[in-house]
Amino acid sequence: MDSGDWISLLMVLIASASAAITYAVYRSSTDPEVIVYADVDRKRPSFINLIIKNIGKGSAVDVIFRSSRPLPSQAFSIGIPKEMPAEMIDGPIIVGIPYLAPGQQLIVTWGQYGGLKKFLGSSSIEVTAIYCRSKSLRPFSRRVESVSKLDVTQFEGTDISDLNWGPKLVKAVEASTKELAKFHKTMAAAAESERS
Repeated sequence: MDSGDWISLLMVLIASASAAITYAVYRSSTDPEVIVYADVDRKRPSFINLIIKNIGKGSAVDVIFRSSRPLPSQAFSIGIPKEMPAEMIDGPIIVGIPYLAPGQQLIVTWGQYGGLKKFLGSSSIEVTAIYCRSKSLRPFSRRVESVSKLDVTQFEGTDISDLNWGPKLVKAVEASTKELAKFHKTMAAAAESERS
C-alpha cells in the first residue's frame, strides 16, 4: 500500500467516526428518558411523592414499569407503624402510561417516611421503565429502557417540615391587619373623646 491508500483509509475511518458521532448526538437530542424518583412534597408537610418524569427530548410511548420487588402504596405514617402498608395495585407504575411528552411528569402521593421505611427497610428498589420512541429511523431499535433506584433512607434526618410559606405569610398579614384595625379604632375613639 502506498501513502495514497493509507490516506484514503484514514479518511474513511474519520468519515465513519463523524457519522457515528452525529447519529449519537441526534439520538440524544430526540430520545425520551423516563425516570422514576422519590421526592418530598413541598406543599404538604411530611409527604413523599413518587415522580415519573420524561427528562428526554422525545416522547415516550407505551411506557411500562418493572420493579425488583413490590412497591408500597399509601404508606402513611410519620413513625414506623405496627402494620405493614399495602402493596401498590393501581396507578401509573402498575398499569403503565400510554404517552409521556418531553418534560411531562406524573406525581403519585406515595406515603410518609415511617410507612415507607416499614415496607422498604434499608434496601432500595430498582424500577425499570420500558418504552418506545415515538419516532425512530430504525424500526427494530424503538424500545428503550431506563433504570431508576428508589430508596427512602435518603430522607432520614432531612427536613420534610412545612415549607408552605405562602399561606403562613397570608395568615401573618391577616393577623397584623386585624391588630392595625383595632389600633386605628382605639386611636379614632381617643381623638373623638379629645374633641368633645
